[in-house]
Amino acid sequence: MRVSYISATLVAASVFTAGLGSLTPASAAPIRSVDRLVMQSEGITSHGHAETKVKPDVLRATLGVTTISRNQADAVSSNAARVKAVLAALHAGGVTDKDIQTQYYTVQPQYDYKKSPAPLTGYQVSNSIQVTIRDLTKGGVIIDQATKAGATDVNGLTFDLSDRKKAEGAALVAAVANARSKADLMAGASGVSLGRLISLDEGGAPTYQPVMFNMRAGASDAAETTPIVPQEIVVTADVTIVYDIDSGTK
Repeated sequence: MRVSYISATLVAASVFTAGLGSLTPASAAPIRSVDRLVMQSEGITSHGHAETKVKPDVLRATLGVTTISRNQADAVSSNAARVKAVLAALHAGGVTDKDIQTQYYTVQPQYDYKKSPAPLTGYQVSNSIQVTIRDLTKGGVIIDQATKAGATDVNGLTFDLSDRKKAEGAALVAAVANARSKADLMAGASGVSLGRLISLDEGGAPTYQPVMFNMRAGASDAAETTPIVPQEIVVTADVTIVYDIDSGTK
């Protein structure tokens, strides 16, 4: 709670010297005055914080296909065949083209650095794609089918939200309500009432952390579907609010 303070300082100085006869002629310093007025507006400042938990509705995963062959052309063609099979498995699982995106594609020579000079031993081709699965009940099945079709790596599994703004807005509303509640409490404890809203500032954009975990390919050898259990996402928001103190005058 900020309280008004009004202070006025008047500084006056006067020097007068009179000379007689052969003395220095009379001189006088001018009167100087400084008026200082410092005012600070009344108000109650409150900080609001909110954490809301939201169930994710999408699962993102990065599927990689890596092939190695002594011949570059063989490594490339083998990789292409495997990737086509993985894409077919994803489509069969209900994943559409808009939810499949290539992340990177590399062709790298391989050397035996245990020998000097290091001889060329072959070529490694890597193709990585990001997949968005919108039916979480099929997440484990789709990933298992992709590994059976030829995916050699599965990583970057992330539970996320398709509509982040909705969750962020809900957290922001809750943070404002929290700040207002604190301001009411402080006003009541101080024997005053809240007046008009002076300012409302967002303490940084609402944040949330998608839930991530990694897994390696190999689930296709299991007799049962790989279980993938969604976890709630925590969305946080902070605000600072300032209310005037109601003076009770109309």
